[in-house]
Amino acid sequence: MKLHFLHRFALVAFIPVMIASAPAGAEADLTRYVALGDSLTAGVISASVGERGQLASYPRQLHDRAGSGSFAQPLVSDPGIPARLTLKSLSPLIISPEPGSGSPINLAAPSYQNLGVSGARVHDTLTNRGVGSSHALVLRGLGTAVEQAVAQSPTFVTLWIGNNDVLGAATSGIVLEGVTLTPLESFEADFRAVVGALAATGADLALANIPNVTAIPFVSTIPPVLVDPATQRPILIAGRPVPLLGPDGPLVSTDRVLLPAGAALAGGDGIPVELGGNGRPLDDTLVLDTEELTAIRERTDAFNAVIHAVANETGAAVINANRVFDRIADRGLNVGGVPYTAELFGGLFSFDGVHPSPFGYAVIANEFIRAINAKFDDSIRLVSYVPFVQGAGGIGSSLLIDTSKPILTRRAQRNLRRILDVAPPRRLVRLKRRWLAQQDPAAD
Repeated sequence: MKLHFLHRFALVAFIPVMIASAPAGAEADLTRYVALGDSLTAGVISASVGERGQLASYPRQLHDRAGSGSFAQPLVSDPGIPARLTLKSLSPLIISPEPGSGSPINLAAPSYQNLGVSGARVHDTLTNRGVGSSHALVLRGLGTAVEQAVAQSPTFVTLWIGNNDVLGAATSGIVLEGVTLTPLESFEADFRAVVGALAATGADLALANIPNVTAIPFVSTIPPVLVDPATQRPILIAGRPVPLLGPDGPLVSTDRVLLPAGAALAGGDGIPVELGGNGRPLDDTLVLDTEELTAIRERTDAFNAVIHAVANETGAAVINANRVFDRIADRGLNVGGVPYTAELFGGLFSFDGVHPSPFGYAVIANEFIRAINAKFDDSIRLVSYVPFVQGAGGIGSSLLIDTSKPILTRRAQRNLRRILDVAPPRRLVRLKRRWLAQQDPAAD
């Protein structure tokens, strides 16, 4: 059985952020608007930083409706860095990067107003200056994201950070305290420091919480049972579904199989010999068991409690991204009579199963606008979905696609790890074994 990998710890002492909230009825001033966050703020789509996603990023859309002056982003020419993932084949279902690579377009801009950094955790926002790291594209050695934001004397700041503090555990299949999962006390101390520095500028703030990362297509697309590719329904033997083989035996209905497992399944791993497989279990890094999923969800809830507490203390608007994503996962979204879902080909997510599509970012932009309007008694107009829904409808909405064994090529997996700043699977497995050995010398 997999271990939980969670230490017990005490919540850090309450540290109030002593900043006065905006007076009731005061409209938000987006004259100098700056956005901080991670890949969801940067506008990453299909595991790539590129113009197609950046120009659809929620900060860009928010600025277009309420900001003034320029809004610089670290733009990258298509097909992005690393190259954007695309659908190479429907049968078999293969997702692979486009050929070539993009390059920076405005690297010499004096400052960027979108300071979303792919792979950034809360601590990075305070400490990483982009020197010799993957964050250099945005930060350029000019200071941390917080330092660069403060230097611009912003009138309004959006902050959506913390996703990567739980996402590494969900996308790597390894729930390891302090490695793929940030300790709660560290998160709270860093988050309070970030918000305290931003609030001290006098800017109005809008803070977004963390979605349930165990419900994204990367985690939810492949079922834990054998599926008939012709019908997309579970294969039944003696009236019961046939579970896939995980690292600890047959999977149960509440376990989750990660998107990169598709290639292993196509090769016969995880499938009993008598049903055409090779009988080898899926690797530990390709499966999240029920205990691990619970650990990730509980940590997400704890982080969100911190975000909401700090928002209340500072008078910030709150975007409940967790509730929004859960609602869409449960009910989908109907636009002009056309249904969109949170599935891999449902139109709201891009091909990496982690980041939204341009249409998905438009939906997020509207959630920011609604929260800002409600908090600051403003009337920022909502984003029109028309330019985004044309061609955004999920392929799965009109075709029956076999998503039980999608093949995310090795290069595609490598690109996604690069965007998420997640360690290679073998390194995480070694760290897990080392941790096990420290807890129980007889374990391996």
